[in-house]
Amino acid sequence: MRTQLFTCPSGDGDTSVLVLMRRAGILLSADCGGRGTCGKCRVRFLSGAPDPDETEKKKLSERDLAEGYRLACRCRPAGPFTVEYCLRDESIAAESIACDTAGENGQRPVKKTAAVDVGTTTIAAALVDTAIGSVLDVRTGVNHQRAYGADVISRIQASNEGKGEALRQIVRADLDDLISAMGEDPAVIPTVIAGNSTMQHLLQGLSCRTLGVAPFTPVDISLHRRGNYLYLPGISTYVGADIVAGIVSTGMDRQEEISMLIDLGTNGEMALGNKDRILAASTAAGPAFEGGNISCGVAGIPGAVSRVTITGGQAVTETIGGLKPVGLCGTGVLEVMFELLKEGIVDETGLMDEMYDDEGFPVAEGIFFTDRDVREVQLAKAAIHAGALTLIREYGISCEEISHLYLAGGFGQQIDLVKAAGIGLLPEELVKKASAVGNSSLKGAVLATASPEIRERFERAVQISKEVSLADSKVFSELFIESMYFA
Repeated sequence: MRTQLFTCPSGDGDTSVLVLMRRAGILLSADCGGRGTCGKCRVRFLSGAPDPDETEKKKLSERDLAEGYRLACRCRPAGPFTVEYCLRDESIAAESIACDTAGENGQRPVKKTAAVDVGTTTIAAALVDTAIGSVLDVRTGVNHQRAYGADVISRIQASNEGKGEALRQIVRADLDDLISAMGEDPAVIPTVIAGNSTMQHLLQGLSCRTLGVAPFTPVDISLHRRGNYLYLPGISTYVGADIVAGIVSTGMDRQEEISMLIDLGTNGEMALGNKDRILAASTAAGPAFEGGNISCGVAGIPGAVSRVTITGGQAVTETIGGLKPVGLCGTGVLEVMFELLKEGIVDETGLMDEMYDDEGFPVAEGIFFTDRDVREVQLAKAAIHAGALTLIREYGISCEEISHLYLAGGFGQQIDLVKAAGIGLLPEELVKKASAVGNSSLKGAVLATASPEIRERFERAVQISKEVSLADSKVFSELFIESMYFA
């Protein structure tokens, strides 16, 4: 964690510190999109501190306020000021996708293509030797658009308010950094792009005005090229190319038996079917299982708490890299929730023991899990659970008729399935059929680098797929309410 200073010679009393820092190229985390609810854009004034507003008084302790801490999204200094802020190490462990450096030995020419998954929270890139289909390198980093909010709705709103070009530049810079880190020129290397529809729109600089209002029509989610980028096709505004890439990479589009794919990322996308028919949906689960909208949540960075056991009210934790705890990543969030339920500190309705009302349950030094965090987990797990059951009913089958459950995403690769079932994230009947497939979107993008014939599978997967609108489903609404219980 690095502490740095930001000095502004002329605050105008109308512009927030968060916006002033953005203009200077400093992208603080702001999961709530600058509404003052997540508390993650905390800064400490060394000079020029304005009086706290009512939101800051609720989110920050009296001691913090006295020491000069404020929320960057809320305070609007009238005059010069200097603030101290922290930037964590945001490097994320890259998933291994059968890397092979055999093509680098000079024995034959290597034809390289980049494959990229642009996620709402993270971006992953692979360097592929397309001559033999080998992955030479994989890199993963944070999507810094999170400075405008942790979810796609916040990004759509920011784009529609005139921030579209800023969002495009941010994600393009993140993508360029990953490709450059693999030793390639991002301006010329052929690049295959998978990602949810909003991320693809923002990367291309397309208008997002039709994404957030009915009938939620995308500008372009077809298979198409722009410059050196090949954009993979999506199914709809909220079931994008990332889920299509997952369908292809798992082979669902070629299987006789019926399988289910659930991406446990921010958008909670899922698909159910086989080579003849696929139903897909997006559950708007939110970023809780990626550390977003959690009071002490972080991405899967070094020092993130990833494992938790609670006995007698005391938590024992493990962190990524064995470093000092800096926050809770997705698996840590799930494990804390399971352990709190097991210990009776949280009941089946989500009510936390009143002794933890003030700060929340202490997970590690300076890291707490609050009743608001419990509610975020409830909403996320209910959306996933109810979405899966709704798709199964719409397909006209039972859980027993599903041959396999593929869990996609970094979170899906690391979770304890017993604990996932224990909090009601997944239907119990499917847990025994589940296996983690990692970043299926990136793996699909890697496949798409191979040949036009492979890309035809993506277009056919779209053709046999139909979106189920959960927002309009009475079945989903009923199942969602039932799934809110931790039982």
